[in-house]
Amino acid sequence: MHGEHAPGPVTATRDGDVLLVTIDNPPVNALSHAVRNGLLAAVALLETDASLRAMVVASTGRTYIGGADIREFSGPRLDPLLNRVCATIDSCDKPIVAAIHGAALGGGFEVALAAHARVAAPRVEVAFPEVLLGLLPGAGGTQRAPRLCGADVALDLMLTGKRLSAHAAMAAHLIDVVDDEPVPTALKLARALASQEAPLPRARDGRALDNREATDSAIAAARASLPEQHVGLYSPARIIDCVERAATLPFDEGCAYEAQAFVDCLASPQRAVLVERFFAERAARKGPPATPGSADPS
Repeated sequence: MHGEHAPGPVTATRDGDVLLVTIDNPPVNALSHAVRNGLLAAVALLETDASLRAMVVASTGRTYIGGADIREFSGPRLDPLLNRVCATIDSCDKPIVAAIHGAALGGGFEVALAAHARVAAPRVEVAFPEVLLGLLPGAGGTQRAPRLCGADVALDLMLTGKRLSAHAAMAAHLIDVVDDEPVPTALKLARALASQEAPLPRARDGRALDNREATDSAIAAARASLPEQHVGLYSPARIIDCVERAATLPFDEGCAYEAQAFVDCLASPQRAVLVERFFAERAARKGPPATPGSADPS
């Protein structure tokens, strides 16, 4: 982490009593091993420096965080895994606010959901595209998102990979504020959260699954549509299983189930085929070496 630690893709500067953390990992700010380490180092600094009251997580370029670095999929999973990074952000007792200026995809959206608040520019889009690669959100996404937006919206996002606009995401309670200047607004919000006496807002405490009739109906409808929408695919059924666990298990147990389901999907032959197809299509387009926005916890 620049400034406070060794140079890397995550920089930290002080804005008075708030730590402004910026991810700069072109082309799409993928959650590489170095980025994950940098985020953990930033949270550790926040927690140990009494002069810091809050943190804002921003990024450079056109994309907020484009998801996992898919190049890491072919090797051993390196600690810290993304689910640990998200859990560390979530459990911090000082407020952490995501300042989102571009697409927040897969693991990037999961990092934002782990924060205590989310400020997004009007043209921001959020998505869980993991299903397109035979995967599922593996860093708490299947547990945090449904608690905020409900099972119906969460399942629609995760089973289709479609993008949601900033205003639509705010209407679904996945984004807190839409503003043309997300970083200054996030700094103000971080200070406001640090000054309040109430507990920090956390996605894990969302109550959108409390209506069990609506939740059960959404889960049943998703299962019924599986044969039609996802013929023979493995990860969609596991996504539904994870959302069901969000409705029936305590948060930490649901995350443990999700982590195992992600590993199961990662080991699926379908995942390898879908990733190979992604690379082939990208090569055909001769595009830049971007990532697909998947949320590999590795």
